[in-house]
Amino acid sequence: MKLEPGVWFDEIVKTYQLISPHIHHTQLITCPDLNEELGGKYLFKPESLQITGSFKVRGALSAISRLSEEERKRGVIAYSSGNHAQGVAHAAKVFNTPATVVMPEDAPIKKINTARELGSEVIFYNRRTENREEISRKIAQKRNLVLINPYDALETIYGQGTAAFEVINDTNNPKLDNAIICAGGGGLTAGSCISIKHINPDCNIYTAEPSEWNDHQQSFEKNERVTMDVNRFGLCDGLLTPTPGKIPFAINQYYGVSGLSAPDQMICEAMSFAFNRLNLKLEPSGAVALACLLANKEQFKESRTLVMLSGGNVDEETFSRCLDQASD
Repeated sequence: MKLEPGVWFDEIVKTYQLISPHIHHTQLITCPDLNEELGGKYLFKPESLQITGSFKVRGALSAISRLSEEERKRGVIAYSSGNHAQGVAHAAKVFNTPATVVMPEDAPIKKINTARELGSEVIFYNRRTENREEISRKIAQKRNLVLINPYDALETIYGQGTAAFEVINDTNNPKLDNAIICAGGGGLTAGSCISIKHINPDCNIYTAEPSEWNDHQQSFEKNERVTMDVNRFGLCDGLLTPTPGKIPFAINQYYGVSGLSAPDQMICEAMSFAFNRLNLKLEPSGAVALACLLANKEQFKESRTLVMLSGGNVDEETFSRCLDQASD
């Protein structure tokens, strides 16, 4: 793909102007105790407080806002473990277009119900034996729908990049030493790179993943996209993408992104930290960047570090189980 960082940043600015009336401008928060402990400034971006409970609505609004009137009349389709589905459902409602979402049959009930409540048709698939992209493409072709990619499309990445764009405009000191970003397909990281590196070219940017699903970390180390075995359990349902998206990986490589990962136990402890110290309820996927910070305190001491808290769509049973595990 053609590498055009200046064009990418301009597109994020335009996208923010388009979608800002339809999203929450989530405000940065800090933890004074953690700042004191590590001797730095740690900025948390709580996208768990975003409309639909995650950053994904930004990309969905960006993509659907770019469709023609004729395309919107035809309707859209998306595949998702849940958060992108909710984002597309909300964006489709904003732009008055029919939406169909393809979700794994083991997706959290909260995410399924929200997509339905927003008016979307939900079609299920088995994430271990079926290919969601293939299913979605076939339905799109049969029904003449427009596919809204969750991460592997520039129009989606531009929307995801508006979260970090808010960050660099929200503070009197936009300088960042580090940014830790939860990664599934890599679109949020790619969009964050574009926004952050435009102002902070020396900022170190890291993907954050569960240790058992660290395809980005492995891909950066091997300098090629690695594919994970899908037949394994994953606590972080929103990050169980088997391989980085082609476009996000190219962008993230261009900006020199590195990978971090954390075990499930540390992710549970991060959820507990967020709940008790930040007054935030995070889903496991949304807590991974925080988990990577807590697991690597020495690395991030005396720094100004952004931590993206990407979502909070978690059912009570899972949330309680994770907090119980954190206290064991």
